[in-house]
Amino acid sequence: MKKYLKASIQFISVTLGIIILTSFSIDATDSLRGSQTALGIFAEKMTEESCPAGMAKVEKADGSFCIDIYEVSPNAECIIKTPESTADTANNISQRNCQPQSVPRAIPWTSVARPQAAELCAKAGKRLPSNEEWYFAALGTTDGPLCNLDGELQKTGSFTECISGSGVFDMVGNVWEHTNETVSDGTYQDRALPVEGYVAEVDGSGVAQKTAAEPSLVYHDDYFWAQEKGYFTVIRGGFYGSATDGGLYAVHAQTDQNFASAAIGFRCVK
Repeated sequence: MKKYLKASIQFISVTLGIIILTSFSIDATDSLRGSQTALGIFAEKMTEESCPAGMAKVEKADGSFCIDIYEVSPNAECIIKTPESTADTANNISQRNCQPQSVPRAIPWTSVARPQAAELCAKAGKRLPSNEEWYFAALGTTDGPLCNLDGELQKTGSFTECISGSGVFDMVGNVWEHTNETVSDGTYQDRALPVEGYVAEVDGSGVAQKTAAEPSLVYHDDYFWAQEKGYFTVIRGGFYGSATDGGLYAVHAQTDQNFASAAIGFRCVK
């Protein structure tokens, strides 16, 4: 028994030695090319966060997250495929296996109030995005005719060039998108929001810090909506009828939490 144990230990030691020597050898060679070792690449692949199907990885300075590539639609287990009211959405939520799905060429799930959207994301093991997450996922999306800002509701991914730098479709236009953010009496994250107007200056989440009476080319003529009194949720991006008002910096911060329409949908993050 001792003989076999000794042989096994010897085999493991030799194998580890080969791996270490191979690593040093590759590292010496690859350092000339500025690349990683094979083991380094392997370790990176093993630890790298992967996203579920239908989601894209978005990189931020303080980490990464996954977001639905498309505005979500009801999956095959939902009894109502195109909800037209919050009652329709509630009916779908009551179905155990009904969840939001991120797929191309589907009618976006609209007529959904913010609390319902949050509940649906949770059913899928996800959540609604923060302003910062929404903004970083949307960066690289262009305003104008490449996105659905002047027409009718379209299926997800129909505007093939309306895509962000992270590979996410329709962040601008098609439907407004719910976030997990709230505004109370004109205050957002302990700061007072500016009055309603054209975006003139933004914070790190793309939310207006200053507004103006005239549109700004820097912010693509995007518009900011706000009220001084009341409790509201935040939707972003604009919809199919927003025209130049919609875009990367378009923020509607005066949406009642129970409000729903055919122009508001959502996507989830993880």
